[in-house]
Amino acid sequence: MNKHFSFQPEQSVSTFKSFEMTREEKVAQIIVDSSVFQFHKSRLMNEIDRALAAGNRKKFKTLSSEYNDLLEQFSHLQ
Repeated sequence: MNKHFSFQPEQSVSTFKSFEMTREEKVAQIIVDSSVFQFHKSRLMNEIDRALAAGNRKKFKTLSSEYNDLLEQFSHLQ
């Protein structure tokens, strides 16, 4: 796995609890968050498929855990 592109939980993800954001800023943040989510989701799904095809159980479990973390981190989009 290329760690340069891996999802890092400490990366900024909006919480929408800030009342200082305008409606337009909130919409823009949703668009950015959605793009980041889709990118990482697609990447992880492809890597999971490759791990399954190779029969690499350890990598599959690691990637599946990352995928579940991603879904949790971006649950506000679903």
